[in-house]
Amino acid sequence: MRGRRGEMNGFLLLAGSSVALLGSQSTKITLQEAIQRAEAHSTAVRSAQSAVKTSKARLGEQSSRSLPHVSLDGAATRYDDKTTVTLPGAGSFEIMPDHQEQLGIVLAQDFDISGQIGASISQARLGLMASQYAAQASIEDEALNATSAYYGVLHAAQGVQVAQAALDDYQEQLRTTTKLFQGGVGQKIDVDRSQSQVADAERELTARQNDLDSAQSTLNDLVGNPLDTKLSLEPILNGSSYPQTSNRPALIAKAMDKRPEALAATVEVAAAKKGIQIARGANGPSLTMSLSGYHYPSTSFVSPRENVGALTFSLSIPVFDGGLGREQVSEAKSLVETAEADQDHTRRQIALQVQNAALDVDTAKKRLDAAQVAESSADQARKLAQQRYEAQVGLYLEVTDAQAALTAAQSAVNDATYDLLTAEARLARAINDPIVP
Repeated sequence: MRGRRGEMNGFLLLAGSSVALLGSQSTKITLQEAIQRAEAHSTAVRSAQSAVKTSKARLGEQSSRSLPHVSLDGAATRYDDKTTVTLPGAGSFEIMPDHQEQLGIVLAQDFDISGQIGASISQARLGLMASQYAAQASIEDEALNATSAYYGVLHAAQGVQVAQAALDDYQEQLRTTTKLFQGGVGQKIDVDRSQSQVADAERELTARQNDLDSAQSTLNDLVGNPLDTKLSLEPILNGSSYPQTSNRPALIAKAMDKRPEALAATVEVAAAKKGIQIARGANGPSLTMSLSGYHYPSTSFVSPRENVGALTFSLSIPVFDGGLGREQVSEAKSLVETAEADQDHTRRQIALQVQNAALDVDTAKKRLDAAQVAESSADQARKLAQQRYEAQVGLYLEVTDAQAALTAAQSAVNDATYDLLTAEARLARAINDPIVP
C-alpha cells in the first residue's frame, strides 16, 4: 500500500505517465500527434484554409487587370440582298454583298493612370496576408484545445489512481479493524465505519472512472477517433516552461509582435486604407490602348481590304458623377475607422489574455507547492494515526480523518499539477510560443 502511494506521488511530480487507460487494448498517442490530428480534423481550420484559397484567387483576379487581354472574335452576316449603286456614266457597282464575314484579334491594355489597379492588387495581397494569419490563429487555437483535452485525460486518469489508492487504503483499514475486533481488542463500530468508507470509496472510484471516460471522449472527438476509443498517453514532464512571469509588460509586447491575430488586425487596417485609394481612383481618368487586326474574306465598298489593322487609344475623364465618388471615399474612410477599432479591441484582448494567463501560471505554481507540502504532511499523519490505532493507543476516528485528509491532499496535488500545465499552455498560446515544449 505504501509502495503504491509512492509511485502515485512520483506520477504527480511528472504530471503524466505512459498509461494505458481502461484496458490493455488501447491506441497510443502523443501530445504532438494529438495536436496534429486535431488540426487536420478541425472544421474551423479547414474553413480558414479555404478562406486563404479564396484570397489567393481574389489576388489573381486583381493582378489580371494589370496584364494585357487578348480576344478573338468572328462574325458572319447574311443580308436580304446585295446593295448596288448606279451612277450616271459609271454604271452600277456593288457597295455591299448579300453576306459578309469578319475575323478579328484584339490586344487591349489598361494603363493605371489613376492608381486604382495597383491599389486593388495591394489590397488583395494584404487580404491574403490577413487570411493566412487568421488560418494560423485557427491552427494554434486547435492546438490549445487538443493540449487541454490531452491534459484533461491525464488529469482524469490520475484522479482514478488517487481514488483507487484511497479505496485500497480503506480496504486495508477494514481488514485491520476486522482483525482487531475478532481478536477481542477492537470495536464493532469501527468495522461498520470501515465498511461504510469502503463503499464510499468504491462510489468515488466509479465517479472518477466516469470522468475519465468523458475526458477520453472529448479528446477522441477532437482527433477524429470513435468516441469510445481507449487511449494510451505519453508522459508530460512538469518542468515549468515559464520560470519568470512577473514581467508581464514584456510578455504582452512579445505577444503583440508575434500573435497572428495582432498581425492580421494590422494588415486589415492597411488593406482598409488601400480602399480609400481605390475609391478615389474609381472615378478618375482611364486610358486604354488596343491593337486590333481584322480579316474580311468578302470585300466591299465598306470593307475594301481583306486585312485591316488598327491601333486605338481611349481616354476617359469623368466630369460629374452625381456625388458617387465622394460617397465611396466616405464609405472607405468609415471602413478604416472600423478596422482600427477592431485592431484596438484585438490588441486589448491579447493583452488581457497574456495578463490572465501569466497570473494563472503564478497562482498554479504556488498552489502546487503548497499542495505538495500538505500531501507530505498528510501522508506522515496518516502513517502515525494508523500506527497508533494498531497499537490501540489511538482512536479509529483519527485514522479516518487522516485518510480523508491524505486523499484530499493527493487530489489537490493532482488538480494543481494540471492547472499549472494548462495555464502554461494558455500562456504559450497567448504569447505565440510553441505549446508543446
